Amino acid sequence: MDRRGLLRGALAAPAAGLLGAAPASAAPAAFDVLIGDVTSGKVFLFDRNKPFTDAHIKWQLNPAGSGHPMEHRFRDTGGDGQILLAATGTANSPGTASIYRRRDKKLLWSASIPNYPHAVERARGTGVVVVAGRSTGEGGTAGGGSLHVFRPTDSHSGSLVRAGAPIPFFQAHGLLWDPQLERLWAAGGSVLTAYRIVTTANSAKLIEDTERRLTTFHHPHDLQPDFQHPGRLLVTDTNGVYAVDKSTMKPTTLHTRKLVKSYVHHASGEQMWTAAVPGGNAFGTKYVHFDVSGVARAREGAVIYKARLATATYR
Repeated sequence: MDRRGLLRGALAAPAAGLLGAAPASAAPAAFDVLIGDVTSGKVFLFDRNKPFTDAHIKWQLNPAGSGHPMEHRFRDTGGDGQILLAATGTANSPGTASIYRRRDKKLLWSASIPNYPHAVERARGTGVVVVAGRSTGEGGTAGGGSLHVFRPTDSHSGSLVRAGAPIPFFQAHGLLWDPQLERLWAAGGSVLTAYRIVTTANSAKLIEDTERRLTTFHHPHDLQPDFQHPGRLLVTDTNGVYAVDKSTMKPTTLHTRKLVKSYVHHASGEQMWTAAVPGGNAFGTKYVHFDVSGVARAREGAVIYKARLATATYR
């Protein structure tokens, strides 16, 4: 199929890429991919170099709560080993944030989130967990929004308790703990900003670092590290994909492809992304795209909102 044919068949085939394919001789990078399927409500782990079929599922989980898997990421802990952070929900009902031990899928903790959680993150060192709730208004439009903060009372995830009232954050969508700067990045509405996490024996607070605040985005969807360039963040919004230099807070447009729901830049240079298409499902398609190797992996029957690298490492 030529490129024009590919675009005409966007609902049935992969959407137009962010970059042209690499030369055929380029060996694809080897890594595992964690995807969330809106259709089944499950999270699946696949080898990116094998078909995304049942026969090749390496790990799977049906997260706590009902609704769409909006977030899923692995993190390392001292008390519980490697964990999966998950957020599920729908626009019309309370959602759930949950934590599972990866090795045996044991549910360690869960909490009801009233306003449609889209992201959950854990701050290394303090063990504080933050959930971004988008909120919805009349007609399903995004409004309101807040950050929900939970603090541990011992070294285990099961000890998490609420730490004060939710913090207003319009259309909160993305969260990322940055161990380089020891900041929690948050994105939503038009804003990307950073928070310091201040803890005592009995409290945890988010204090905004106002020198690291941008208001140039249009409904951010995702917020990720750049695994090839650790000095920058990657943000997707309705209109494109952007890199933000963390030292200068200068944003640069990487791609103008609209409706990108998640975007990863692997250390090898490979790009991995998911997106919706005009007239299609608002969450995405059945495809995960790999734009350096020119591959698109399909999970038949699935609607994939976010794809993550199956790693807990972010330096």
